[in-house]
Amino acid sequence: MIGIKRITDLERFAETVPKPKGAVPGFGLPGWKMMPLEHKIPMIPGPKGAYSFTRRKVGKKLWGPKLEFDLSDPYCHETKFPYEPLHDEHLFEFFSRPINQRCLLKADLITDGMDVKCSLRDYNGYRKYLRQVHADRIKRELRRRDRLFVERTALRFAEDQARKEAERLKEREKLASERQRLVQQQLFQEELRIRKLKERACRTRRRLKLLRLIKQEERRLINIKYEKRAEQIRQKCKIATEITRRKVIDTLVDWKKKDKARKKAKEKRLLDIEQRKQKEMEESKQKFIRKENLTLANFRWRKKQQFQERDIAKQKVLLQRIDIRRQKFIEDYNERINKETAKMKSNAMRKD
Repeated sequence: MIGIKRITDLERFAETVPKPKGAVPGFGLPGWKMMPLEHKIPMIPGPKGAYSFTRRKVGKKLWGPKLEFDLSDPYCHETKFPYEPLHDEHLFEFFSRPINQRCLLKADLITDGMDVKCSLRDYNGYRKYLRQVHADRIKRELRRRDRLFVERTALRFAEDQARKEAERLKEREKLASERQRLVQQQLFQEELRIRKLKERACRTRRRLKLLRLIKQEERRLINIKYEKRAEQIRQKCKIATEITRRKVIDTLVDWKKKDKARKKAKEKRLLDIEQRKQKEMEESKQKFIRKENLTLANFRWRKKQQFQERDIAKQKVLLQRIDIRRQKFIEDYNERINKETAKMKSNAMRKD
């Protein structure tokens, strides 16, 4: 349990990148196939002809894949690239002749399958070169994935910004439409109020005109009555001047009293009309103020309600994401434990 090496994330990633051709030897012990490229194959004595170290076939180029520009080993101290005539592709026709093949087989330079034999040192050097090729592929894959990750994050950020901008625009449109509706409602209420005031002013003008007509008619009637009485008094004065004089004086006194009473009633009526107008104006103003206060309170209440609903929805989404991540972590952890246990069981069975 303690001696088992734990596989790192980088090693798992390296396993996903395909190894170059010839990285897994097709000869020797089974452990050599599982051995990483950075480890050298040891010299293990075996029966003659049990295995032979071969890199590639006759006429196949050894140092094939091109690496990235690298100055870590400019003088080729770590990996040497000597000239191998058996791997020269221009000499393939020469070495493929039957007589030359027999000579090569007799000299134990190739196998029956036309694979060129080499020493353990040369084979380990070739594995070192293949390790560099594999590392170069891993670097390229890492760069490609980093570039893809950056592009995805940039696209996700751009999508989030566009979505937020669309939401802001929708919110602004809603506020503008709500504001426009409130302004139109206020204008409509103002028009109704002005219309009512105009109607009241028209009614008051009609009443005043009617009162003037009534007053003129009353004066005309009073004048007619006065003329009739004067005519009667004149006729009676001829009969009895003293009696008529007293009657005239009494009638004049009565008339003055009545006129004063009429004037007082008229003044009282005008005062009542003015007081009623002022009272109606104050009531209309108070109604308008109450309506404005109610509309503002409703707008604020709706705004608070919408804000709280959006906040609750965000919290629900965050909780769902946290649950999904926790479930995924548990599944990955269980899968990793199952793999480790299966690997340990297989290793234990091999040891047995």
